[in-house]
Amino acid sequence: MSKTAIVAVLAALTLSGAAHAGDRHRDRAFQATGPQPIAELLKVGGGTATGTVGRVAANWFVLNDGQTEIDVTNHDVLPEGIQTGAPITVVGAVRHGAIQASRIIRDDGTAFGGDAFQERGRRHHDDD
Repeated sequence: MSKTAIVAVLAALTLSGAAHAGDRHRDRAFQATGPQPIAELLKVGGGTATGTVGRVAANWFVLNDGQTEIDVTNHDVLPEGIQTGAPITVVGAVRHGAIQASRIIRDDGTAFGGDAFQERGRRHHDDD
């Protein structure tokens, strides 16, 4: 995917979801922004990172940005098409030394997460 396409996808994602300034750090939602090095995400507690996929399991994979590797976890089974060596972009918060993905964007621009995660959260809270 071209850099222009990645920027367009990230811009659209940024406009579609907002972070809440009053949220506690561990519960804060991170907006899609321009990709940052994994080391920077570790410092600030989350954001957007782009790299290549390393090892892959049912609900996690390793992201490598050329400098640093980090586990990326997902609440559900990973979307199809995430394969070792594939370029990928992840948006999420860092928890327990891993990125908890709120959005996963494959190289073809297909994005997963965001609205689906938000809807699941609303149903859970409405059921209480």
